[in-house]
Amino acid sequence: MKKIILVLFLFLSCYIIYQSTEDKTLSCLVIGDTIADNKYLSNNNLITKYNNQYINKDYRLIDLINIIKYNEEQEIDGKKISIHRLMKTTDILIISIGMNDIYYKLNDDTKNIYTYINDMVNNMEILLEEINKYNYQKVIILGYYNTTNKHNDLFTYLNYKMKRITNKYHYQYLELNNIIKNDSNFLKNPNNFILNDQGYQEISKIIVENLKNN
Repeated sequence: MKKIILVLFLFLSCYIIYQSTEDKTLSCLVIGDTIADNKYLSNNNLITKYNNQYINKDYRLIDLINIIKYNEEQEIDGKKISIHRLMKTTDILIISIGMNDIYYKLNDDTKNIYTYINDMVNNMEILLEEINKYNYQKVIILGYYNTTNKHNDLFTYLNYKMKRITNKYHYQYLELNNIIKNDSNFLKNPNNFILNDQGYQEISKIIVENLKNN
């Protein structure tokens, strides 16, 4: 009996030591447009590996779909690394995509805008089907925010549809419109959706708190 108690004691001691010293840090892959590429995440102690290789300010939904579908490769530290490999080895995946799509349409022609938005939603589902082939601790989709004094109904509809798709895959949809909507304090230029440092800091705080609580 004493031997059993001793063995149990040693086992529990080892378990407690393991839990207290286990590496709690995370690797993070950000893909899509520049909204996802947040230097405040890359400098956070919670995230030790941060990869922004597949960020481009001009990416549209269809671009990111094709990059993943055809397993695009880029050179990282002198080696060709595919996006599939990065997706297989990351803990946290953060995506921002579609801001270029919606603002292109708003600045060009709003005719048949709801049909256009529904096409965006269909493309997002195609993208999430590709992403869902891999396992992550967490996937965060950054939502769409309105920088104008109009089109509020359009953004409400777009975010509602995108959130439903995201929830279907059990991913998290971050409602940026609740934070940044028409607030020039978070934007480099009120006529553009590009964030300033304050905007990135605000989003980073929400993401980090979310990661700590999960």
